[in-house]
Amino acid sequence: MFNIALCDDNIKDLSNMTNLLNDYKNLQCDKTLIKYTAFQNALDLIAAMEIGEKYDVVLLDILMPFMTGMDAAKEIRVFNQDVKIIFFTSSTEFAVESYSVGAYYYALKPVWKEQLFILLDKVFSEIETQINKSILIKSKTGLTRIYLHRLEFAEVNVRTILYHMTDGLIIEGIGSMSELESLLLDATCFIKPHRSYLINMSHINTLYPREIKMQSQSLVPMSKANYQTIKSAYMAYAFKEQVRFKNI
Repeated sequence: MFNIALCDDNIKDLSNMTNLLNDYKNLQCDKTLIKYTAFQNALDLIAAMEIGEKYDVVLLDILMPFMTGMDAAKEIRVFNQDVKIIFFTSSTEFAVESYSVGAYYYALKPVWKEQLFILLDKVFSEIETQINKSILIKSKTGLTRIYLHRLEFAEVNVRTILYHMTDGLIIEGIGSMSELESLLLDATCFIKPHRSYLINMSHINTLYPREIKMQSQSLVPMSKANYQTIKSAYMAYAFKEQVRFKNI
């Protein structure tokens, strides 16, 4: 089951999107695969998420009164790093800013059926792939499975590894940096900015010369000598992601 939230203050656009989602749902062999909830303002969407409603995908307009879609996305990222945020808007001016909130896609209205269906197929396929990518770690209580898309960064202190998850949970494991590298560095989204840290580049907010701000606002130290290497790797990763967006 995939749970979608769509938010748009324009009744016509909201109605068009719900009709398209119904068409998409009817094409699925399992009609229960898709569930969606419509909101006419971002405040109601945020309120629903704050009381525990879980969404896999948020389809979000940007130009709305009271709270813009961009402000809503920033608020969502405070407590949810996993949800895929897709902007549909009539303005191009927020395209660059959308990367700061980890937007999955940014598209201009009007929304076309073919475009939306291809996009939903792709995002749901990626969610399923992410769910299947995981590692088993040794902890003091036994074995724990960690899903890589939910791992923001990991830090090593002697034989203790702290896994910082996107929901704020910190899982304590047992191992060394070499063991951690063997688990994570094969995944193209992980990189080592410091001798004691590995980070998930998909959760980077800002790169500074001596530290990295993650989307959770956590600060990860970075060796000065590593700055150019990390910057180049992150730019290449971000560029690959941009190309992926354009090819949808």
